[in-house]
Amino acid sequence: MCGITGYIASNQLPLDEMVNSLQHRGPNALGSYQTAVNDKQIGLGHTRLSILDLSEKGNQPFVSDDQKIHLVFNGEIYNFLELKKAYLDNDNFISNTDTEVVLKLYQQKGIEFVNLLNGDFSIAILDENKNKLFLIRDRAGVKPLYYSNQNSELIFGSEIKSILKGGVKAELATENLQNYFVFKYSPRNETLFKGVNRLQPAHFLTYDLSNSTVHIERYWDPNTSTKYVGLSYTAAQKEIKHLLKDATQKRLLADVPLGTFLSGGLDSSIIASFLKDKNDITHFCASKEAKDLKKEGTTSDYQYAQKLAEDWGINITEIPIGSDNTNLEQIRNTIKYGDDLIADGSQIPSYLITKEAAKKSKVILSGMGADELFLGYAGHQMTLLDSWLSNIPFSKFIAKRLYAIDQGNGKFKAFRRYLHKLGKYYCYPHFKYGLYTIVGDYENSLSVFNSKENTSKQILDSYFPKGTNPYDCFKTFEYENFLHKNVSYLDRMTMANGVEGRVPFLDYRIIEFAQTIPRKYKLSSTGVTKTILKKAFKNDLPEYVTKRRKAGFGMPLRSIFSSEEKINELLDRELFSSIEGFSMDNIERIIKNHLSGREDNSALIYALISFQEWYKMYID
Repeated sequence: MCGITGYIASNQLPLDEMVNSLQHRGPNALGSYQTAVNDKQIGLGHTRLSILDLSEKGNQPFVSDDQKIHLVFNGEIYNFLELKKAYLDNDNFISNTDTEVVLKLYQQKGIEFVNLLNGDFSIAILDENKNKLFLIRDRAGVKPLYYSNQNSELIFGSEIKSILKGGVKAELATENLQNYFVFKYSPRNETLFKGVNRLQPAHFLTYDLSNSTVHIERYWDPNTSTKYVGLSYTAAQKEIKHLLKDATQKRLLADVPLGTFLSGGLDSSIIASFLKDKNDITHFCASKEAKDLKKEGTTSDYQYAQKLAEDWGINITEIPIGSDNTNLEQIRNTIKYGDDLIADGSQIPSYLITKEAAKKSKVILSGMGADELFLGYAGHQMTLLDSWLSNIPFSKFIAKRLYAIDQGNGKFKAFRRYLHKLGKYYCYPHFKYGLYTIVGDYENSLSVFNSKENTSKQILDSYFPKGTNPYDCFKTFEYENFLHKNVSYLDRMTMANGVEGRVPFLDYRIIEFAQTIPRKYKLSSTGVTKTILKKAFKNDLPEYVTKRRKAGFGMPLRSIFSSEEKINELLDRELFSSIEGFSMDNIERIIKNHLSGREDNSALIYALISFQEWYKMYID
């Protein structure tokens, strides 16, 4: 796990500054290479977090024997030993790294080598024999890669801050701002920085030095796999157990101590079940205060993780998080490391847990990804409720009654929030299914910033066209958006503390499996989520894990923003009044309705505060 950066430009760029901006991603070594090809100045930079082969032999850039191919690489290739044996048995190696295997595989097979890799990676390869630079991102997008391509110049990096150090001016992409408030992140390949984009997962970019052109191509699509078509429910259970066990074992590859994020929920407990006999692995769990849980209307994760630790005899470390942790200092911290702005209450806990975990472990496994792949969110259940409601007489009347429910007043707040949203958007067009799963209220989010066109509706319409099965739509919508947002903040918050995050559920074989099996294997007709996982592991996990209520991992935002004083302390109204396009009337209305308990606008308020701090840090 490392950081990479580089450029192709008419003049040399400050490569040292670009590399230094990523030093938190790789505190163990820095490396760079600069050259000129066809009147173009080229630079490659690398910061190293040593996970495999801790010696200097693993430092990058790596270079071919003929000195014509240079490579910088961020991530891990979990099957590199198998690939080394299968394809490179007669080659000589100077290190025990996966990086060297990647370089030699490229030399042997060209860009097609990427199809052999099982791992999380972003790779830059300068091939002076072909006069080309390749940028490659892993299938699931676990490792980040950004680029700016303007005036025949290409600047790239693991984080946007390195691109800014390369000379790209930090300007607000106003056209993407409405989407940020709706989705709480920038969807597709957008960012809030004008002229800066993400390289999409499962894509590679080619810069041809002979004519200064850029071409982007997709090399993998999980929806085209037919391997698991027609698998029976029993066979599917057996297969997912095998895949998850193998994916977890592959991600234990390291020459440093390992740990896990253990919430006591289904996904992280499945991973921990494979590791319970390994006493050298520490499991880390966040705990919340009772006062916050009451205001949130959710349950505690820690009590389940603690009981699991007692039953299994595993090492667990409690890391308290609470409303006191949500202050401008912590918000600024997450923004500094995660410059591609995300308004997710899980970032601060991820940062705090990893900061503590870094004292013991340099690699941490996460259960992230299971909810998106196996229909584990409330929005998936709401879609099922929607179909039930449509078969009931007077459904529109019932929907109006559901909308009348106050979200923040009374008992069972979590259920009230879902029923309120279902009622409000029941009569919307087909893209309403996307509204059920996005965080926060759609109409309120639209009203914060005045935009010439509703691009968020265009995005939602493209994923949820009329007449399609919404569960088929979820496969692409959540995989290409919500999931990528989650792995993005996981990468930033772990790397901020010099820790590598690994995600067994996002092994590409599991993604292909999940995208192939039918909905009923994942969400039952009675609304039970992730049914195949619960069924497959029923003999491996206690019932208090498989049958427990889902709890959120994030900061207790509803508790925090139940205080008008706290909102006034955090929200800079003068800033929003000074930026053209923001509606202060709507912002005040949103806050008023939230404090009254009529609506739950905590996610949107957090998005506003996060944007204000991002704007001050990078734009203002």
